[in-house]
Amino acid sequence: MKTCTLFNGRSGGAKAIGPQVEKLAARDGTTWIRIDELSSEELLERIAQQQPERVILVGGDGTVSRTLALLSSPSDLQFGIVPTGTGNDLARSLDLPLDDVEAAWELAAHGEARKMDVVETSLDEPKLLFNAMTAGIGGVVAQEIDSTNKERFGALAYWFSALSVLTNPPIFQIRLRLNDDEVIEQEVYAFCVANGRCAGGGFIIAPTAKLDDAKIHVTVLPALSTVEMLDAGINFMWTEEDAAERIVTYDASAVEFHAEPEIPCSLDGEQATYQSAKFIIVPGARMIVGGPGAAFSNNA
Repeated sequence: MKTCTLFNGRSGGAKAIGPQVEKLAARDGTTWIRIDELSSEELLERIAQQQPERVILVGGDGTVSRTLALLSSPSDLQFGIVPTGTGNDLARSLDLPLDDVEAAWELAAHGEARKMDVVETSLDEPKLLFNAMTAGIGGVVAQEIDSTNKERFGALAYWFSALSVLTNPPIFQIRLRLNDDEVIEQEVYAFCVANGRCAGGGFIIAPTAKLDDAKIHVTVLPALSTVEMLDAGINFMWTEEDAAERIVTYDASAVEFHAEPEIPCSLDGEQATYQSAKFIIVPGARMIVGGPGAAFSNNA
């Protein structure tokens, strides 16, 4: 099988992992392309010149999302991933090795590629979502993590920032429309629109999600009422048990939201603030390699 490898030298673990992966790529005779040095148009041209059957992506969630989004949907080009980012959340849903570079490479290069859904957005950027959008607390946390903390603490950076945010969580009024009929209006601390299972460096936001179930998974964390906040006390802090009891989940093929005020979001690791957006599932739009426990319908 003819392959080429796309490497993001700016991803979280690139300095530590890049040289080892480059040696593996050279050993297997796959073309090595530095994508952080190329525009989107130049990258597409390089891929077209190589005419590979499989592309191996070396980078984090942002690298994976941006690269997969370059192609029209659906696409028969196969993709493998060697995760080198901070969160690696799509890699977690795909059950890819996170701490064994050679094992991740072998799976990416030789594993079975399967059809994965993607989420089409109404946004100019990103047009396609592959893992998840977190909004509210999740978006605030993502925006507060600076590059120094990412490099120093890795995925733990998300939790350090979450501790400061959750002591005084912001509240947003949202209106969700599911499948053009069901409407949910309420005050929330956070909500997520997910294709995969994880966000924020391994936090499970959609435990039942499958990457090929033709569903968008929506998770909502409602805000406490005044009475509930008083009952919780001035020094209120969410615990895992508290959150689990309050979280509400929905499934839909199309989702639309409107928020007051504008809500900070993280979309496949990219930060922005939005007031509204629409999402539609596109079944089986990418061919992607997963491990034995990947979140596909016929896996356990």
